[in-house]
Amino acid sequence: MKLNKIILVAGTFFIAIIGCKKADEFPVEPVITFKSLSTTKNANGFDTKAHVTISFTDGDGDIGYFPSGNGSPFDDTTSQYYYNFIVKFFQKNNGVWVFDSTNLSGRMPFLTPSGSNKALKGDITMDLFLPFPEANDTVKYNIFIYDRALHQSNTIESTELIINTQ
Repeated sequence: MKLNKIILVAGTFFIAIIGCKKADEFPVEPVITFKSLSTTKNANGFDTKAHVTISFTDGDGDIGYFPSGNGSPFDDTTSQYYYNFIVKFFQKNNGVWVFDSTNLSGRMPFLTPSGSNKALKGDITMDLFLPFPEANDTVKYNIFIYDRALHQSNTIESTELIINTQ
């Protein structure tokens, strides 16, 4: 009988400790880190797409857009906020990094969790079009994101990647 009481008290104490777990707290501005960069190859072994994965946190969880119906400025194709995953593309020419103005930016999907704790932490992978038919080119990407409060994250730089598209 005493053992049952001890187990009951210990179990209650354990559940109380778990129930008091502090919710994740992050800044309301998104923070990103580079995680990985890879490619998909076709049957001939040529690179067809790049895949970049970033890790992110956002304290108020306002990451991503619905496909439509988000309102202005998120559905206005002329707005700087139309895309929320901003990609700057660089190609190495004779040992010098050169910015390529091809737009590779995209839209992250709506990710806000339900419930009272809106803090988000996770990884997202975006597919990037390889915009030029070059053999054995070295590329890299600079990336930042916007949240729906128009906060801009820090900018990260990917690793270098040698691609072959022909």
